[in-house]
Amino acid sequence: MTTTSRAAIVLASLAAIPAQAQDAGEFDGTYIGSVTIGDSRRGVQTGTATSVTVIDQEEIEARQASTVGELIETVPGVSLVNGVSPHSAAINIRGLGSQPGSYGTDGKVSVIVDGVQKGQEEIYRNGGLPELEPELFRQVEVIRGPGDGFRYASGAIGGTVIFETRDASDFLEGDDTFAVRQKLSYTSNGNGGQSSTILAWKPDEHLEVLGFLGYRVLGDYEDGNGDTVENTGFEQPSAMLKGSYRLNDAHKVTAFYSYNQSPQTDVPYDAYIDGNIFSTLLVDRTVTDETAYFAYGFNPSDNDLIDFEARFTHSLERIEITSDDPYIVISPYYSMRTNLANTDYETERNYLTFENTARFDTGPVRHELLTGLEVGRRERRAEVTDSYYDGGNNSSAPGGDDDYWAVYATDRMEMGRLTLTPQLRYESQVLTSYGNADIEDGTEYEDKALTGALAARYALTDAVAVFGTLAYNENLPILDDMTVGDTGNINQSEKAVTREAGLSFDTLGLLAADDALRAKITWYQTRIWDVTSYTDTDQIEIRGAELEMSYVLGDWFADMNASMARGTVNGTGDDYKYLPADSLRVSVGKRLMDGQLDLAVEALHAWSQTRTPDTDETNHPGTVPSEAYTIYGLTAGYKPEQGALAGYELRASLDNILDETYRPYLSTRTAPGRSVTLSLAKTF
Repeated sequence: MTTTSRAAIVLASLAAIPAQAQDAGEFDGTYIGSVTIGDSRRGVQTGTATSVTVIDQEEIEARQASTVGELIETVPGVSLVNGVSPHSAAINIRGLGSQPGSYGTDGKVSVIVDGVQKGQEEIYRNGGLPELEPELFRQVEVIRGPGDGFRYASGAIGGTVIFETRDASDFLEGDDTFAVRQKLSYTSNGNGGQSSTILAWKPDEHLEVLGFLGYRVLGDYEDGNGDTVENTGFEQPSAMLKGSYRLNDAHKVTAFYSYNQSPQTDVPYDAYIDGNIFSTLLVDRTVTDETAYFAYGFNPSDNDLIDFEARFTHSLERIEITSDDPYIVISPYYSMRTNLANTDYETERNYLTFENTARFDTGPVRHELLTGLEVGRRERRAEVTDSYYDGGNNSSAPGGDDDYWAVYATDRMEMGRLTLTPQLRYESQVLTSYGNADIEDGTEYEDKALTGALAARYALTDAVAVFGTLAYNENLPILDDMTVGDTGNINQSEKAVTREAGLSFDTLGLLAADDALRAKITWYQTRIWDVTSYTDTDQIEIRGAELEMSYVLGDWFADMNASMARGTVNGTGDDYKYLPADSLRVSVGKRLMDGQLDLAVEALHAWSQTRTPDTDETNHPGTVPSEAYTIYGLTAGYKPEQGALAGYELRASLDNILDETYRPYLSTRTAPGRSVTLSLAKTF
């Protein structure tokens, strides 16, 4: 998803070319000159009908986020629960993908790490976004709406978040064969720090290896009033090993392994909400995420019909919860023992993927056809370790196997100014119960879905284009739907139709020779029926709009995005309460000293969100009305090319400059107050 704004754009004007040139190699005219146009921090993706935002390496470094949640919540239409903490930071895109205060994921948002699907199961008041270290990634791509998500899932109605990890070549320059990059950072609010060490090795053109070792720790932060927000601190060790070997120009093998862990001691069982009955249940909790894959690629340079990859993937997500006092205090006179406090939750996924991209022409139509086959098994266990109980799975987290296979195809067809992109996915699954009370082992539930979309983009002029998408999704049942006495959810898939329409504008030299403007506005409408993810809800209607703009003038740059959404349930006109507040984000920056110094200031305004029936702040703090707020931030990056500091990277960021006290809608806690983050990095 590169954009022309990611590279220097050279404009040349030629004049007085003779009408009767005798030779194509002749030039008889006047060369007026060239103008180099810089980059904005976040380029707008105007060349596609997909509603997508790309956060590249430069922006990741500049923001100095402590969690991946802090990165993606800067995208219009995206909100998170506990976004500043990795624990239960559930993703919400266009109002879909998480139930704040209840579950972490419901299948409506896909999370992908280097092509690996993550976070597919619900864990009561503990599930959410995989706990990943931001320093691992070179790029984050956030697709809002169904978009290009059919490659990975049938039910990603809300959207897809794609994380791309770093490569050894990112840290090697010229003929370098080995490099070490060390980074240290400090964050004032929470008195925390981070260390990451990267080793890059490329002895020849065949072998490339990257090793990563990181550790991050942050204490409980303070809000704008100076009050400590309990249970928001965390520590996070992480590691990654990634290597590839190119046998020749056509054959390549890649191996990958990553490890992320986040332990907590003596914290409330409920990772979402403080102050309810679960707050009396104190536990030790360790969240571990492991991902590994081995891939073989075949891409002969003399055959455009073959760009093939076969991949075996292993993913393990584990939450271990223990407690010496497994009782919930119901009243001063009554406590209830619970098996929630001593359970090992584990989701293991193993699957094979075969993909090929073929590029060919049929008459005037240029095709880029992606086809794929995926076959796999997801095993879910929630083993109760408390000897007081009979064992088996925790009743809140049914266990079993999910055996599935899927075929999918996407064809990007270019016909002059018109681009059509049809997508199809057929998926079949068999869910099998194991270790669940009142459900016989081996009980099977089968389901299948045929889903797809058609996207179109037409360039009215070189600068202006219109686009639209029509998509149909089915969110197939997951193992969590296999609850006692509930046969409806396990036998019913959620269906949705999404319509999008939009306009994009992309031009150079608008007001000056060295400026560029990009803008994209998208209107969307989503209708969901046969709903199983939300209590007392059968239908959901959502409509909204998103705007993204970027402007560059010489060394100055500006980015802006805005979003708004409205929704109702059950055809009654009652408000759908999981929509984020309307928001506007603006950043302005300048590059100085030939790009060595980068300064930017950012402002975010969120309007009040009162379109909700909830008033209980104890049990539903995320969806009670929120007040409007405006916060400001400042970032500075300095990479000197000469002198004693040459080769170092010095960065500083100041968040919530005015120390505002606020709670983003859908968040269960007040946000951090003023915070300063300083970092120093050096590649040797």
